[in-house]
Amino acid sequence: MTDPTKRDRADSLRPRRILTGIPGLDRILDGGLLAGGVYMVQGPPGGGKTILANQVCFFQAANGGRAVYVTLLAESHARMFAHLRRMAFFAEDAIPEKMYYIGGYSALQTGGLDALVALLRREIQKRSATFVVIDGLVSAQESASTDRMFKQFVHELQSLADLVGCTVLLLTNAERASGFYPEHTMVDGVLHLTDEVSELRPLRHIRVLKLRGSAPLRGLHSVQISDRGLEVRPRLETVVPDEPPNNAAAATAPKVGFGVPELDSMLHGGLRAESVTMLLGSSGSGKTLLSVQFLCAGLERQERVVYFGFFEPPDVILAKCKRVGMHGLSEGVTNGQAHLVWHRPVEGVIDELGESLLETVRRVQPHRLVIDGMEGFERAADFPERLSHIYSAIGQELARHRITTIYTTELRALFGSEIEVPIEGLSAATQNIILLRHVEHRARLLRVLAILKIRDGNYDRRIREFNITDAGIQLLDTFAADTHIVSGGGVSPLPRLTETQE
Repeated sequence: MTDPTKRDRADSLRPRRILTGIPGLDRILDGGLLAGGVYMVQGPPGGGKTILANQVCFFQAANGGRAVYVTLLAESHARMFAHLRRMAFFAEDAIPEKMYYIGGYSALQTGGLDALVALLRREIQKRSATFVVIDGLVSAQESASTDRMFKQFVHELQSLADLVGCTVLLLTNAERASGFYPEHTMVDGVLHLTDEVSELRPLRHIRVLKLRGSAPLRGLHSVQISDRGLEVRPRLETVVPDEPPNNAAAATAPKVGFGVPELDSMLHGGLRAESVTMLLGSSGSGKTLLSVQFLCAGLERQERVVYFGFFEPPDVILAKCKRVGMHGLSEGVTNGQAHLVWHRPVEGVIDELGESLLETVRRVQPHRLVIDGMEGFERAADFPERLSHIYSAIGQELARHRITTIYTTELRALFGSEIEVPIEGLSAATQNIILLRHVEHRARLLRVLAILKIRDGNYDRRIREFNITDAGIQLLDTFAADTHIVSGGGVSPLPRLTETQE
């Protein structure tokens, strides 16, 4: 057992951290910045440096601190305020008592770096500042005749920060062909912001290049800037626990049915509890209705359910259910058993979508979950190679919460003798696959259903007609006398399942 005295002593020796107040940033910074440290934020114009710095300052001012913001040949304070007023964090009543702005370029121009240091020392002590921002560090760097003089300036900032106990943030957009920044060796941490375009889609990221005394989440993390301010979305696969879930109880748990007698019979009672099932099908084949039927069956058992979709908003889903006699979902929404979440599948951030999904799961604790349209995650991916890691992380978290999950994904071809899983990495994280598609049969276009995969279980391998009526879903033995059907042409053998390798 740990000695409480030793534990208290260790806590007292641990450096104090200050929170930035920026959603997600403190998480990747291992709890925030070390008090009294000097940190550099670098990035291109428009990368979000000024917004980040002001957001931290106003957070400090709102939580008992005092901030001084020094500009060096940056935009005027009046112009800066005009841009900041639309931000939710901006609090004009904090100026100038808790948040003080001052121009430092005049002192730098007339007296060099020494005059700038003297100005900073005077204002920090006069304002009892706990947080200081120097915006436009490149101007100070250009005023130094040698790299050594500039490093000496940074050293004096560190000494000043230690002396008065304030934390300093340096903002710069300097780019060097060599890629070497001598001042990086002097500061306690370096954050790098990026602003890029990928296939016409803007992408912002932040990366922790250095952080003394900390264990930050390395690599790129998504950044969003809106009227709420700057928000950081840590990479989902870095914040979800990586220990495997315990699925021992699922093996003996009752099976989870769709509430469609013919389908549950084909599944020998239903899906295994806590499993993940892919509904793979062409457009209009009935994937959404079958997945909603799965939720309605859970609601009849007084279970909590979640629908998480991208392409059809909740009112459209409820209207579609009403047309085919599925009233259970609407009633579930009314009584709080069913929760419908919708995200537009355009220019999203995949980490934001994943965070929304997992936050909903943790809040609602559903028994059943439907993710309608996994292509929504694919479209929001900043780097496609991350997808398999994200799917694996989400799958493990859902299993940890003991949720039985169905997700839908769309076939790229309406007809054909070969079936491709359109998103790489999905089938490996999936226990079961059910196919829905259209076929041409005796001069009629029909929907069909076939079970392609049930992990660790037996199932009925027959192909059934999938019929949607005003009274719900029916499975018919339309093809009992046929020997070849599923390709869509009526004469090909059962298609071969492959996964797209892009």
